[in-house]
Amino acid sequence: MLFLVLIVYGIIGIIEITPLVKKKKKKDLVVYLVLYTSALVLSVLISIGVKIPSPAIPIQKMVESIIGKQG
Repeated sequence: MLFLVLIVYGIIGIIEITPLVKKKKKKDLVVYLVLYTSALVLSVLISIGVKIPSPAIPIQKMVESIIGKQG
């Protein structure tokens, strides 16, 4: 499964990154690479069986601390 994930991400990366490099869109390339790398890392971790915790509870606590608990 890990090999398949890496192959798919490699193909998508070549297709998506090549035009950004040719057009010299450095800002777009940096943003794309940050998001792409984050997605790749999460996909690899999931494919090797690492349990990824949900960010829902920490986000909820952060929002409640900002706006106050309602309800």
